[in-house]
Amino acid sequence: MILGAGLEAAALIGAGALARRFGIALPRAGFVSCAPGVAVFALLDRGWPFAAVVTPLGIGLGDLWLRAAPRSAALRDAARATAAVAAAGLVYARLGGALGADALTARNLDALTALVVTLPAVAYGLLYLEIVTGPGIRSIDGALVARWGAIAYATSAALALGWLWMSHITLEVQAALLPGAVLAAATLTSWYVIRRAVLAEVLERVRGFADAAAVDASVARTFQGIQEIASRLVPWQWMAFAQHEPGKNRLAVIADTRASGAGEGERFDPGSGPADEAVRLRRTIVARNGAHARGSQLLVPLYDRGELVGLLSIGHSIAGIYGDSHAAMFELVAPQLARRLALETSLRGVVDASGRTTTQTGTLTAATERILASSQQVAAVAQRATHEATQAAGLLSAAVREALALRDSAGEVSTAGGATRDAGARMEETAGRVRVETQTAVRQLTDLGAAALESATEVRRLRDVAEQVEKFSETIALIANQTNLLALNATIEAARAGVHGRGFAVVAEEVHKLAEQSGREARNVGRSAQETRRALERAVQLLEQMRIDLTQVVHGSTNWVKDLDSIAEVASTTARSGKRVADMAQNIAELSARISQSLEQRQNAAQTSTRDTDVVAAAAAQQTEAVAGLRHAAATLTAITQDLGRAVARLTQAS
Repeated sequence: MILGAGLEAAALIGAGALARRFGIALPRAGFVSCAPGVAVFALLDRGWPFAAVVTPLGIGLGDLWLRAAPRSAALRDAARATAAVAAAGLVYARLGGALGADALTARNLDALTALVVTLPAVAYGLLYLEIVTGPGIRSIDGALVARWGAIAYATSAALALGWLWMSHITLEVQAALLPGAVLAAATLTSWYVIRRAVLAEVLERVRGFADAAAVDASVARTFQGIQEIASRLVPWQWMAFAQHEPGKNRLAVIADTRASGAGEGERFDPGSGPADEAVRLRRTIVARNGAHARGSQLLVPLYDRGELVGLLSIGHSIAGIYGDSHAAMFELVAPQLARRLALETSLRGVVDASGRTTTQTGTLTAATERILASSQQVAAVAQRATHEATQAAGLLSAAVREALALRDSAGEVSTAGGATRDAGARMEETAGRVRVETQTAVRQLTDLGAAALESATEVRRLRDVAEQVEKFSETIALIANQTNLLALNATIEAARAGVHGRGFAVVAEEVHKLAEQSGREARNVGRSAQETRRALERAVQLLEQMRIDLTQVVHGSTNWVKDLDSIAEVASTTARSGKRVADMAQNIAELSARISQSLEQRQNAAQTSTRDTDVVAAAAAQQTEAVAGLRHAAATLTAITQDLGRAVARLTQAS
């Protein structure tokens, strides 16, 4: 009997140790196993004192020798199992529970139910008491452990009842093989199913972690979301991301929960310590209580296409809180994080080029607005010049008519001496009126010449602005070429990536097309600017010619005013001296003929000035149309820049 009890105790201790060895690790330092089934079997077969000895021994040996768990954790689990078995056994004994084969009879159902309920209630009650009162509250997901612990306990308890029935029935060896095989298969199958279900939940959490890392091309900007998802996988007190700098051969911190990240790069020197080991082994490692780690650390090296791009470090002050299962979880996350870091580096040049394009487009738009304002001013000046030239032509026409009338009057004076005094008075009056109108015309023509000079100055400034626009279009064409080269490099890198770079290749082709479109638009803008500059040069020449003609008209009109003064003097003399009427009438007739000829010349000059101002107005209208086209090109460049930004965003999502 003693030998049989010893063999059974050894077998149950071994079963408990194996149950702990092949237990299932849960996220956030949780753990479940089938060891409660061993406790149920031992208690129903030989009583609770036997179970209170066998169960903690199996759990302790399995944790210390097979799992290499910290001694403090193994002792806590063994003590909790002892207390739960003793409490449930006392309740079972108080209710008169039977042992051996009688434990499976119908009259023992109440006591058996109380045992099955009391054992997990006490065990998990003690566990949650420890969580609430101890530091483990941050390291265990209580709801997760309770759910999977209940599933594992129910399964192992049912299997324990089956093995108890198997050990107490009387069958021949051949007859016992089939139920024994069924129980063994059920034990292995249940363990496999529970393990796969836990793995599915872990993978779902890992997928959430990867999705949080894929929200943005910048790991630093998604750091908060990564922290929240990571807390569902493992317990942690601090977390940091470091980016590898090949030239300096160090890992520079870009995000850290403990500080801003400045000056933290030395802690991740890849030449020594646990970081060096993780980089050398190219896999996630667990570091405990070393010279470079206080407590426990998970160090996740991030490799993309065989190149080190960064390091993820997760730490906790409890030395034994991380194990191989946690390292395996983050091995699934590492490729996604590595791609995020590599993509952030490769896209930085495209983003900078897009920013420069946006700046140049803003400058081009401002220049276009200035050119448009100047064109409107030129058009207004040209309209005023046309109006004033028309008025001058009208005044000169009136002067021509007056001169003809004066000539007719001089003829009448030569034939009718008796009307000399009256004709002289009328001539004096007419000459005074013509002089006043001519002086007015001289002033208007002087103002028109000043306006023409100002217009020429404005048109020259517009010509300089058009030259600046040509330079801006050349700068934009250069930026488009650089963007095209970046798209070509991106296509080459996508081709190297093979199947994984198809999305990257599609977006790179879109960037290539946008770059070509930018180049075409820049060339169109350059051609428009050249045409505008040539039109402005023609306008300058026309305005300069108009100014010269107006100057001549002013000089001629000034001389004519002097002639009118002479006419007035002659008219006065004629009125005072009648005997010289005939001679003076002849002189007046000749002088009137000359005045008519001069006025006709001035009238032709005024009409030419009117035509010149019309040409200037037409040139200003053409310039306005060219500026409108330039503004449309600037708007097109702005849209292309926005498309480039969206292409970068799509490139980030496609990766």
